[in-house]
Amino acid sequence: MLATALAVAVAGCGGPASTPGPARPPARVVSLAPSVTEIVFALGAGSRVVGVCGQCNHPPAAEKVTRVGGYLSPSVEAVIAARPDLVAVVPSPGNREGVRAIERAGVRVLVVQDRTLADLWASIRSLSDALALGDAGARLVEDLQHGLDAVRARVAGLPRRRVLLVVGHKPLVVAGGGTLQDELLTIAGGDNVAADVGQSWPQLSLEMVVARAPDVIVDTAMGTEAGGQSLFGSLDTVPAVREGRVVTVPADTLYRAGPRVVEAATALAHAIHPDIGPPSG
Repeated sequence: MLATALAVAVAGCGGPASTPGPARPPARVVSLAPSVTEIVFALGAGSRVVGVCGQCNHPPAAEKVTRVGGYLSPSVEAVIAARPDLVAVVPSPGNREGVRAIERAGVRVLVVQDRTLADLWASIRSLSDALALGDAGARLVEDLQHGLDAVRARVAGLPRRRVLLVVGHKPLVVAGGGTLQDELLTIAGGDNVAADVGQSWPQLSLEMVVARAPDVIVDTAMGTEAGGQSLFGSLDTVPAVREGRVVTVPADTLYRAGPRVVEAATALAHAIHPDIGPPSG
């Protein structure tokens, strides 16, 4: 992990000392994470984005922006070639050295986190401040929090259901506690049966699935719906399987700490409580 939540490196320049004026907002931004890209566009600064990672596919306008490598392996050369004033990144073991190289080249780097809702609110504020769009950031946070409150209200009073949120099939990887996805499950009226396993993304055996007996299995794994049905189909003692509540939900919104968290929570609420009806408004 990178050592700080906010790392800034500014290129030095020669010349006589003078009193610095106010820093100008960055006009050229490179985003090295899909969640960051979505936030920057939601803040109304999409026109400033001059480079994105290969996984940035939302909003549609982001797909037209120059690619500068992958989320886990950014291309230092491509990033520098984009002549950014600011590079925004979510830290991972795979991108650490690349980000350090970008800093050494004298480029300003902003590092934000994406593991929880608290991280999301902090990321929006950090990005909006860096872009001199503090008011827009405050409005975005408020709108998203109100949206999540509306999802809570829609499932209030309904029986809570025990949920297994599947991330991958081979091996069977699920969402554990302390994650954004665990928080969204709770908001949507579910109790995560893997919340106490002790890891953010634990691997489970099918025997443990049987023992945890989820009422609903939300399958977000890449691949076909038939894959999940085949994997769990023989577990007829599990309530979710016995009652036909193995539900496929697209992964795209659910695994990004960005402005589509309300959409993700709504999708989970419908998976857990399919009788709640369409969203109001």
